Amino acid sequence: MVGKGSPKLNMIARASPKSHKFLANPSGIKKKASPKCSKAKKTGGSPRVKQRAEWNPALEKSLVDILHEYKDSGYRGDNGWSSEGWNKMVKEFHLRNKYVNYTKSQIQDKEVQLKKDYRMLKEARQQSGATWNEDRHVVEGTPALWANLEVTYPKIKKFRNSKARFPLFDALGELYDGHLAEGMYNITSHEPPQEEAPILQIHDVDDLDNNEVHELLDDDDLVTEMQTSEAADERNDGGGMRS
Repeated sequence: MVGKGSPKLNMIARASPKSHKFLANPSGIKKKASPKCSKAKKTGGSPRVKQRAEWNPALEKSLVDILHEYKDSGYRGDNGWSSEGWNKMVKEFHLRNKYVNYTKSQIQDKEVQLKKDYRMLKEARQQSGATWNEDRHVVEGTPALWANLEVTYPKIKKFRNSKARFPLFDALGELYDGHLAEGMYNITSHEPPQEEAPILQIHDVDDLDNNEVHELLDDDDLVTEMQTSEAADERNDGGGMRS
């Protein structure tokens, strides 16, 4: 036992702050860290995990069916569907497919992918040596053809598999033909636009010579004009003889 005022007690009193904490807690047990100081993650509730969009042929067909239903609804312009149109289509998609919960951007991304696949296959099937399998709706050809196609369209290799199918090709063609934006897979005409001849107005006929007038008249009018001209000539000749 250390007596009050003893040198040993004074020596303990002059010890480091850690000694004071130890004296204040004789048991030597560390106090539980304050929640504010703890670096442990809160476990109050699990965060909402974003569902990965796993698509299958049935879901893809459902989406394309909805796109067809809304293509003439006024929500679609030259640059695609409006935001309001997408909101309605996403809602309709979830009503028909209650077991999935995709975000608007996930459904929009799928529509973009389907459009690219259609344009890619449409271009590929027009290549020399390519044949189109009507049952599977995919391009078939020699290894050399596929090698060339994969240089231009690297992602087309997924359709080279013997089990590959793209049954939505025709439906997507009806949906996108005429609405495709300029792009890598778009087929455009390089012929210069032809200028149409201006329609001749009636008041312009007076400025034409006789040959041009004849070209404008149909056969009946031309016959009538010739008969009138011959009759006038006969009258002139007859009048000359009487004189």
